[in-house]
Amino acid sequence: MKILFTSDIHASDTHLFSMISIAEKAKVDCVIIGGDIIPHYLPNTHKAGILQAQEIYLRDVFLPAVEQFKEKRDIPIYLDLGNDDFKDNRKMLEVHDGNLFHLLHMRKHPLTDTVDILGYMNVPPTPFWRKDWEKPDSSGQLYAPGNIITLNGSVSVGGMLKETVLDLNSDDTIENELSLLSETIEKPFIFVSHSPPYRTPLDVIYDGTHVGSLAIKEFIETWSENGQLVASLHGHIHESPSRSGSVLTKIGNSVCINPGQGNGKGAAFRYVIFRLAYEEMPPSFQMLYEPDSFICTD
Repeated sequence: MKILFTSDIHASDTHLFSMISIAEKAKVDCVIIGGDIIPHYLPNTHKAGILQAQEIYLRDVFLPAVEQFKEKRDIPIYLDLGNDDFKDNRKMLEVHDGNLFHLLHMRKHPLTDTVDILGYMNVPPTPFWRKDWEKPDSSGQLYAPGNIITLNGSVSVGGMLKETVLDLNSDDTIENELSLLSETIEKPFIFVSHSPPYRTPLDVIYDGTHVGSLAIKEFIETWSENGQLVASLHGHIHESPSRSGSVLTKIGNSVCINPGQGNGKGAAFRYVIFRLAYEEMPPSFQMLYEPDSFICTD
């Protein structure tokens, strides 16, 4: 199975169509998008109008583009929103879940007869005001020095934005949700998490600070040691590959990837294509570097 993975196509209003074009040219068997699907660059992007602007984009651009792609290549697509996408608009995607695509967050889907795909989109607290997809890593966890966060922000509810304050002592944590997701695991799987694992080459921001999730790293360590995690796919930190010099790392026996993403108009679209040899036991993972199957770099 030949798989295209990307994340954070919100970084440009053309990344969606670049992804579709590459998926068609490379004749991939599956597309996975690891969150943040709605561009930053939309009309009415001031705070009062951004929720409605995102809804219009999903209705008028994203969903028609996916429908047209599926008419040409009827292959599985796995995706979900990310921390820059308002959760209230997810209902527009839920209507098409299981038809146009499969939503990933807190879900398990059969990728092949022997390999599943599991998704998780929440991220640790960020410096940004959109808080729909943010949770503490674990209750009362202290964050690393230099990891600046903001607890005040807004969530989307009933077509409106509502002010909120994150509670770092809450039991509603990434760690606890991953425990629930763990209960669904029955066979080898690929893990798609918007946040990268903490203190790896995949979570480095511009100033060198690591801002990934410790709970996600521990989840990967546990299931790699168990032998069931084939690979983990991440995004969120666009600049990490250019800062760390790598799009991948290994945690235990599992390959972990963040292709990064190009930002703004004219920026190169970043993605990876890999092959999953699922007929082998355990399933094997192979990066592809042929001319038409590669990691795109700026």
